[in-house]
Amino acid sequence: MGAQTDLAFQKEDDVIPPALRLVRDFVNTVEYQLDDERLKEPSDLSDWLRARGLLTSAVTATPEDLAFAKKLREGLRGVLELHAGHDADASSIQRLNEALEELPVRVSFGESESFGLVPASTRPVRGALAGMLDAVRQSTEDGTWARLKACARDSCRWAYYDHSRNRSSRWCTMAGCGNIVKMQKAYAARKGRPQATT
Repeated sequence: MGAQTDLAFQKEDDVIPPALRLVRDFVNTVEYQLDDERLKEPSDLSDWLRARGLLTSAVTATPEDLAFAKKLREGLRGVLELHAGHDADASSIQRLNEALEELPVRVSFGESESFGLVPASTRPVRGALAGMLDAVRQSTEDGTWARLKACARDSCRWAYYDHSRNRSSRWCTMAGCGNIVKMQKAYAARKGRPQATT
């Protein structure tokens, strides 16, 4: 998008907690503006999970695992839209809750009396995807979960970490989507038309 946008994403990468980075990167495995789906094949999902240390075996995801992962991803995006203060697709939240019924986890305590959510399934890919739920748990505990948002620009919906002091950011970057939306609103106001958010 340009130097300013790249700088904004670099700053975000410098401050985002690791648990939120995992969820953000998972949600961003599709970039709608570029029609860029990174999880096209089941092996893409296996590779993505393995690269993040969530899947250690040579297991390959099935087509059903891939469909499940996409349902989980879009449900999480719906929650991130709510974090940003805009309406989420109610069906995506419903599908998320349905997906969570298929993703059993259990609480497991460690030596330091801390606990985590671990898979209660023998299905390795589903177990790896349970790592997303533990990342949500971690970020809820440290108070950063609400800072993970989805861009308010309808054609973008990119997941980003809101590192603004007052947590009021609405776009993935001000230099990119923020400027585009503001220019569209200004143009619509000059023309006396309803504002666009695409």
